[in-house]
Amino acid sequence: MPPLTDKDQIRAILRRNPRWCVYALGDLTPRMFEKCQWFTPDLTMVLHDYGTSILFAHGAGSIREALDHVAWPVHLQVQPDALDEVARYATVTEEKKMIRMAFAGGSTRVGDRVTRLGATDLTAIEHLYADGESTGESPDFFHASMVTDGVFFGVYQRNELIATAGTHLVARDESAAAIGNVYVRRDRRGRGLGRAVTAAVVHELAGIETIGLNVRADNDTAIRVYESLGFVRHCDFREALAKPRA
Repeated sequence: MPPLTDKDQIRAILRRNPRWCVYALGDLTPRMFEKCQWFTPDLTMVLHDYGTSILFAHGAGSIREALDHVAWPVHLQVQPDALDEVARYATVTEEKKMIRMAFAGGSTRVGDRVTRLGATDLTAIEHLYADGESTGESPDFFHASMVTDGVFFGVYQRNELIATAGTHLVARDESAAAIGNVYVRRDRRGRGLGRAVTAAVVHELAGIETIGLNVRADNDTAIRVYESLGFVRHCDFREALAKPRA
């Protein structure tokens, strides 16, 4: 089947499960839509951006066709049945067990010690994320444009950024947003900073219908923080990398 290009038809499919499809809903914005290809009968998206390809699947029925259009290696964001389908045609590595959580409502606010971040804070954000490089804890999907185009909050101490949270995407026309890039400096953890900066981001996103985030399934501390803010577990999924078979 030829790729699906009708945005209204694509949106209607994604809206059947908006919490799982929150990132794909964000890709309906004009800037992102031109970088995507959409395949049916189930909906599989291939995004060409950030110097790579990303494959998202809402079902497993159109994965084979979509794989013909990726640039290898391709980053996967799929549920287990779709991962099994990818593995029929490609070599899957670096698999991570993840949980998609979604905001179900709750009390949020911007605390006194939390400040909105912008372009002038980019160096401080990058320096903070470098704190986790040796332990593999640094956010692995961060681009400067996310700060200027999205919502970021942080906490400074003695002119050093020690905690931040932000968004991967904000698509107000689609009423969808995804939170990410949450990080607290290792020597400042256990003080509620992660909760404070995440709460500020959620507060700023008030009125958006679907707010999602991804968290590793084994990160019990982060899951408890997100649940305390009003997030609920929506589904398990996998992040992975797929390469052509040798």
